[in-house]
Amino acid sequence: MLQIMINKRFLPGAVVISLLYLTGCGQTNSNSASVSPTVTSSPVASAQPDTVTPVSQTSPTTSPDKAGKQLAPGKYCYAAKTKTLDATAEINIGAANNISGTVQATIQNPAASYYSSYNQTLIGELAADKAKLNIVTQIEEDTQNTQETWTITESKLNTGRETFTKANCTTATAEKETTGARKPVRVNFASGANSTTIKQSVIRGERDTYLLGAKQGQQMNLKITSLENNAVFDVIAPDGKTIKQEATTWSGKLPANGDYQIVVGGTRGNATYELTVEIK
Repeated sequence: MLQIMINKRFLPGAVVISLLYLTGCGQTNSNSASVSPTVTSSPVASAQPDTVTPVSQTSPTTSPDKAGKQLAPGKYCYAAKTKTLDATAEINIGAANNISGTVQATIQNPAASYYSSYNQTLIGELAADKAKLNIVTQIEEDTQNTQETWTITESKLNTGRETFTKANCTTATAEKETTGARKPVRVNFASGANSTTIKQSVIRGERDTYLLGAKQGQQMNLKITSLENNAVFDVIAPDGKTIKQEATTWSGKLPANGDYQIVVGGTRGNATYELTVEIK
């Protein structure tokens, strides 16, 4: 079980999210007493997600699952969607039984006015159906490292707490890019300018994604303001790794050439914001 401890006050008067349990890409079991993620807040009681409808899609062709059977090299995808969680997991198995992967998810608990996201990077070794993994989890401004053993078969991914079902990798990727987000908008500067300010609004539970092409070594400066101080952004590198989460300002040297994603969302309710983007 992956535990992520959060003790963060979002705004004066807002609830304090004291404990959040996340497990991989997040499908719930039928036992409602074991739900992931669980958000506990005070004084508002946390919302319990509904049971996930299994996603029945194709994945790399292998023989039917058997106890202890190891998957063939290839890519395997798993997905889950509940009232509080949208998540996808991508698992890559190499010829030498090495394993790597990612989990990307967004969390929302309207009852507690809580909205967030997390990313996990997985690396390890596969023996039969057991994956011994080193996991780096980034949620908001917190990074945690854990070691876990997951069970991975063609049809299921079991983290030891929850069991998730397979998804078609093409479909899962498309859902990851579009779930809760409007179509990405490319950022362009006026002739001779190196900055621009975007004025927009995002409704509760959705996200705006902006694409900005830049080169390695350039500096990106970002700042967001909102009428109710309830808008934040994530910065995602061209390789899919998250550089910054849940920020209102950020400056940094860029690690690679390519398109960077700036993902804007509200921390509570709808958010009307101004996002200033500068490249030097």
